[in-house]
Amino acid sequence: MKEKLKTAIVWTLLGGYLVAVLWIVGGETEKVRVNAVSVRISDNSHNKFITESDVTQALDKENIKLIGQLMDSVNIHYLEDILTHNNKSISRAEVFRTVYGEIGVNVEQRRPVMRIINPNGDSYYVDDNGQVMPLSKKYTAHVIVVSGNLNEPYMDHVGENLRIHQPKADKSTGELLPDLFRLVQFINSSKFWKAQIEQIYINQKKEIELVPRVGNHTIILGSVDDLREKFENLEAFYEQGLSKYGWNKYKTINLKFKNQIVCTKRT
Repeated sequence: MKEKLKTAIVWTLLGGYLVAVLWIVGGETEKVRVNAVSVRISDNSHNKFITESDVTQALDKENIKLIGQLMDSVNIHYLEDILTHNNKSISRAEVFRTVYGEIGVNVEQRRPVMRIINPNGDSYYVDDNGQVMPLSKKYTAHVIVVSGNLNEPYMDHVGENLRIHQPKADKSTGELLPDLFRLVQFINSSKFWKAQIEQIYINQKKEIELVPRVGNHTIILGSVDDLREKFENLEAFYEQGLSKYGWNKYKTINLKFKNQIVCTKRT
């Protein structure tokens, strides 16, 4: 009984101590002024769309001066909104306070997976969330390039999410982007195909062609129907055909037809 009483008293005193400490710290925090801004950018080794100066300049552009302000007066949610809306290369921004007077800013960059180049020169990226993003003047991402006979203006897809909405492409209207995103997702899911396929070309028939890194041939995919089956057939052909006869023997490898591969020899 005495032991239980002692335990109860200890926990009561500890609880009171923690409340007092938090009250004192909270009171002191109200008086603390911002003395530093720390910026951390994730995935900076792969993509370099954003620098620390970009973040601070984005705040300066809005006449936001953090140094010297009372910590409690800093609206962190407003700062997060400013950063994500003013820089199209930012996927997510997290702003937080520390008890030492520091404002921390964690920034997550968007990750492009393909670059679209329209015949009229209109060019942009599509990120891994299926959303379009503008090119950067300071950095070029090494991703699959899509070009040829396509008409996919950047402004037609702003706000669209290709990951959620992936309808079958209407070739008569040129709405190929959902299918292209689906194809790139599939390619990037395989280490081998991600390393092998470097370009996608839309021919005059609105068919999809693939340009490999290794081998002087063109792969005619046709549509994105039966993707897994087509790539499995291509991999088998690589192993059983090209490995024996050479990577430059064929001009085209046609995967359009179900359960078969039709090749055209180089003359």
